[in-house]
Amino acid sequence: YQRRVFFFFFFFFFSPAMEPTTGNNRLLEQVDRISKDMGIGATQAGDPGSRGAGDISYIARYVDCIDGLGASGKGAHAPGETIHLKEFPTLIKRAAILIYRLTQSEK
Repeated sequence: YQRRVFFFFFFFFFSPAMEPTTGNNRLLEQVDRISKDMGIGATQAGDPGSRGAGDISYIARYVDCIDGLGASGKGAHAPGETIHLKEFPTLIKRAAILIYRLTQSEK
């Protein structure tokens, strides 16, 4: 029990926020363009200080990356957590288009 409490405390309070970078913002622009092309509206970055800590946050300053492409829901990582499964087909399409476009772009 003590190990789980320590891990939760350490992870929750010491996990870095994913700070915006030029490369990460370029990825966000691509996701935003795809979302608009699909007719699902604009995609905007959340405030780094108010969003959850994703594992990607540890490497975001070294590698262009993006987080938060999954389905929405309530009660994250807690008993009674819910997820909006009906979003999956659209989100899967968006992710597939993003991967395709990233593999086609020139550096």
